[in-house]
Amino acid sequence: MQLGLIKALYTDQLTKVYNYGEAENLFYITLQWLEKKSKTAVILGQETLLVGAYQLVLEELLLGKPIQYVTHEAPFYGLDLYVDERVLIPRPETEQLVHWIIQDNPKFKGTVLDIGTGSGCIPIALAKHWPEAVLSGCDISANALVVAEKNAKEQEVDVTFIQKDILNQKLDTYDIIISNPPYIGENEKHDMHQNVLDNEPHLALFVSDSDPLIFYKRILQLAKQQETTCYFETSELYRNELDSWLNKEGHTYIWQLDFQEKNRMLKVSF
Repeated sequence: MQLGLIKALYTDQLTKVYNYGEAENLFYITLQWLEKKSKTAVILGQETLLVGAYQLVLEELLLGKPIQYVTHEAPFYGLDLYVDERVLIPRPETEQLVHWIIQDNPKFKGTVLDIGTGSGCIPIALAKHWPEAVLSGCDISANALVVAEKNAKEQEVDVTFIQKDILNQKLDTYDIIISNPPYIGENEKHDMHQNVLDNEPHLALFVSDSDPLIFYKRILQLAKQQETTCYFETSELYRNELDSWLNKEGHTYIWQLDFQEKNRMLKVSF
C-alpha cells in the first residue's frame, strides 16, 4: 500500500480526536519510528509492507494513548529518551529550564540533585553538557527510577538515582537543586486533556488543593539550610501565591518566561 494512502487514513481517523496538523504530525512520527523515513517517502509515492503495524499504532492513538508511549521514544534537549506509563512525557518547557540552567552555569563542576526526576531527563541532559559535575536524581516512585536508570545507561552518562520521599526525608548537601514537582491542583483536572489523565502518572502531576505549594516550600526549606541555588518549573497560576510566600520568607528569586510568555521557571538563590 502507498504511504500516501496510510497518511490519508491517519488524518481521516485522527481528526476525530486531534486537529489536522496534530493528526498529520502523528503519522509522520509513526513513519519515522516504523520505517526511518521522512515526508519525502510520501511525496515520492513509496509503498509499505507494514500496513498491519500502522494499523496497530493507529488503534492505540484513537484510544488517546500518547504517541510517546506507543513508540517509547521522547525527544529531549537533543536526546532520544525512553518513556512509558511509569513516567511523565518530557515537555518543551522543561527543555527551556535545562537551557537556562546551562546558560547560568557554563562548565559547571559541582553537585546537582534533580527532585522528582521521573525519566531522568534533566540530570541526563545536564550530564551531557557538564561532564565534570556530580549529578543525581531522586523520585518517590521506584518504577520511575527504573526508567531513569535505563535512560542513563543508554545515553552513557554517569547519574546516580535514589528513591526518596522529599516531604519526609532529609537531603545530602548539593550546590544546585532542580525540581519540576507535582504542581497541578486536583481542581484543575477538568481543564486537562483526557489522554493525559488516562495515561500519565497522577503521582507526578497532582498535588492537594489544600497546599499546592507544598513541594516548593519543603525543597526551599532544605535548600536554605545548605545555601543551595534552586531552579524550578511551576505553574503560572501560582505566580502571585509563590511571590507572596517567597517575599514573606525573604528569599532572593527571579522568574523566567517560557516560550508561551508565561512565568513558568523560577530561580531561588541563597
